[in-house]
Amino acid sequence: MTEPPPPSPAPITLLLPDGQEIGRVRLYERRQLDTRLWMYRIGVPLWQTAAGGGVEPAEYSMWVTAAQLRPIPGVNLDAVPKHPRSTTTAPERWAWVLDGRVHGRPATVHAEGCRNVTDRAHPLGTMHALDALARPGTTACTVCDAAEALLPILAHGQDDAPAPGD
Repeated sequence: MTEPPPPSPAPITLLLPDGQEIGRVRLYERRQLDTRLWMYRIGVPLWQTAAGGGVEPAEYSMWVTAAQLRPIPGVNLDAVPKHPRSTTTAPERWAWVLDGRVHGRPATVHAEGCRNVTDRAHPLGTMHALDALARPGTTACTVCDAAEALLPILAHGQDDAPAPGD
């Protein structure tokens, strides 16, 4: 038995920080965070440098809030997968993995089970995940719960600390 194909992405307009708009980026899914904020996974078609020179089409994927998007008149978004958060979706314990640097890409901390984890990842406890994120060049994944759960912990108290030399 074959699985049905994933739903086609819906076109939507992306608003850039400087007020410009990119029309017809791809909206793939909607996900509600524990904070009840809705996030939207989009893909922005771009060009990238191809191996051996030249350019090839690519897509930059990211999560944005509703404030960064505008619907396109006449486009129905009902087919875009929607994942509301329920009180039962929080894990009983947090488990993290570190996906190491490869081919110049930074290391990334993911929640265990994240769909973006590669076979090069290794498990971490929470304190080790925080230590890894404190190192320059390490990022927290925004596809899973890593960024939402860990980055606020790292930022806690940062505004209250005196600047070096004070």
